[in-house]
Amino acid sequence: MVMSDINVKLKHNLEDANTLFKILFASIKIGKPASRRKIADAAGISSQLVDYHIDKLVKNGQLIVVDSKYMAQRAFLDKNTYKFLKDKVITQDLVDNIAYKLDFTQAEVQDHEVLEESIITLLKLFTIELKEK
Repeated sequence: MVMSDINVKLKHNLEDANTLFKILFASIKIGKPASRRKIADAAGISSQLVDYHIDKLVKNGQLIVVDSKYMAQRAFLDKNTYKFLKDKVITQDLVDNIAYKLDFTQAEVQDHEVLEESIITLLKLFTIELKEK
């Protein structure tokens, strides 16, 4: 797949996003195919909630099914992907740009924690749309 254009935009559908992220994050932490129950335990949520949501993660391509178990895509498990993010996306310029625009005066945690949560929030708020060539 060759992409000709990348459009960055604010997400419009945040329904269920937190639960879906918990399920995905748990499967990343497990790092190998796991049952719905094991993912629920790792995510700290009910099996019923995982049962209700897990197929959405398969349908949107974030999880794959291996021998009737669920696993995060290999891209999420690859340490080189995170190194790339650190080197190319979460740059010092980005951190400085966000830090410059934050008001730390009302926060009850240390400044670096406010900055970390702000970067994570920004990444969660935006999505990209890739167009095929």
